[in-house]
Amino acid sequence: MQPSYKTNQYSTPIALMIIWFILSINVSRSVAQSQNRSSLYVSDSIIDKARSAAIKMFGIDSITKQQNSAPFSGVVVSEDGYILTVAHATKPGNFYRVIFPDGKQAFAKALGRLVVDPQSNLPDIAMMKMQGQGPWPFAEMGWSSSLNKNQLCFGLSYPETVPFNIPFFRAGRILKEVDDYGFMWSSCIMEPGDSGGPLFDAMGRVIGLHSRIDVAEGINFEVPIDSYRKYWSSLTNAVAINTYPTTIDSIAEDPDKMKLLELAVKEKAKQPKTAIQAIPISSITHENGDTLRILGTVFKLPSNRQVILSKSSLVGENPNLKFGNKTYPLTILLRDEKKDLIALTTNKKSLPSFTASAIADQALTDTLVGVNLWSLIAKNECKAGVLGMSTRVFPRIPIPGTFDAQMQEINGLPTLTKVDSLGAAHRAGLQSGDRIISINGHDVGSAIKINAAMQKFSAGDTLLIQYRRATTNLQTKVVLSKWQMSKNPHPANNIPGGTSIRKDNFPSVFLHDSRIHASECGSPVIDDKGNFIGINIARFSHTACLAIPRNTVLEFLYKTQLTTEK
Repeated sequence: MQPSYKTNQYSTPIALMIIWFILSINVSRSVAQSQNRSSLYVSDSIIDKARSAAIKMFGIDSITKQQNSAPFSGVVVSEDGYILTVAHATKPGNFYRVIFPDGKQAFAKALGRLVVDPQSNLPDIAMMKMQGQGPWPFAEMGWSSSLNKNQLCFGLSYPETVPFNIPFFRAGRILKEVDDYGFMWSSCIMEPGDSGGPLFDAMGRVIGLHSRIDVAEGINFEVPIDSYRKYWSSLTNAVAINTYPTTIDSIAEDPDKMKLLELAVKEKAKQPKTAIQAIPISSITHENGDTLRILGTVFKLPSNRQVILSKSSLVGENPNLKFGNKTYPLTILLRDEKKDLIALTTNKKSLPSFTASAIADQALTDTLVGVNLWSLIAKNECKAGVLGMSTRVFPRIPIPGTFDAQMQEINGLPTLTKVDSLGAAHRAGLQSGDRIISINGHDVGSAIKINAAMQKFSAGDTLLIQYRRATTNLQTKVVLSKWQMSKNPHPANNIPGGTSIRKDNFPSVFLHDSRIHASECGSPVIDDKGNFIGINIARFSHTACLAIPRNTVLEFLYKTQLTTEK
């Protein structure tokens, strides 16, 4: 994904966080079980067909078939395997591995690539072709000329940060039909890896391909599908095209323009009318003395005891709640570090709460992808989004770790040549001149061996180091520091409040595209009918927020009740 037209800006991370509490809402299980995607005005069959054609790709070496490029997205638009994507991700004649959402893999060859301005990659148009025998899953092409401002649209593509070979669903509206550069604007939030991914209209037809994002969160630039129709013949040849082709194909007119217009006039989803409202701020004092503010959600257990759930890693040992003009101490009942959940209670009686027994004990499956979601942030503030990916295990994302020291191989052993006086190696007692023999009992007696070994570890890992100082063999434990890499100025890193500190390694989360700040984790997520869906647990990236699903919340509440009964 290319840089924005505008200069990137950064916002200062929020150092403080708040706890809000919400009013009680009674939800019957029968209502909760009747959820569907109808609130998005897109049927299950439309989303399923669109998903089947949305593909993930990366370049490969033609001989070894090994990956040699960053991943990007695309869409198959014909049964015989023509693929549409963007120019800045491809090179004519090169081969690419294609991954379908059902797990099947194949290969494609890059065909035409239209770029008339090398600096900006405009108009950023490219075509590819599946290799091998079809038929292939495909999505129909629409007409960008049929679009109207505020018309519903949705995207299915593969953000590079999200560690799954499954397209992440995001919904939005058309913000501008065409700008001075020939791009459409949409509010379907995206980031690197989404490049070349398809934008669909409400009928599930491809109307654009993801090209780039703006600095302003939620403004995204799309290559109009009519540009592909216009230059189709030229794009079928595996050549780089640096001027607009003189051969122009007919674009024709959209036979379903009026049908699409009917869907386009559908109103945006509205915040559910429920008795829920925000309750004033609560402050939490972290164990290191810093004052943090974080959100929380109150539940009433079957025993009628009330508990507050929040994000454990941001709650210290002495939390308190400010309710109205009074401050109440909070008692920690239970922590679950794997889920990053904490249960709290207070002597403040009758806090407005969700009734645990009214929550549907159901997982969020693929059949619900696309349903509208609402994150309740404050009394007059909630953030809209859609369920973008169903419940799944979210793996640990390794963060490069470092000794905070320089090394080079001397006489066959990795040798410390310079040690940062404030770094990990110094804190472990290592000195310049020390020679590393093994890490966790494994021989690392060469530059090649230690480099290979270090790729297995992340910041925060504790390593048992055996080393030689002069003629004496010693050992120590080193806690790796985070590798300080310069911040990429890409607009996707311009996230208000930044991402969460703890944002991965969860046993069960779902993904949605609401723009939750890191300071707003712990807030509840509901659907259009007011049903409790989950608790926000992490702002993961520019596009993705993670939330603990309702069935996992219920499990934790059950354990909390057992704790309180002891």
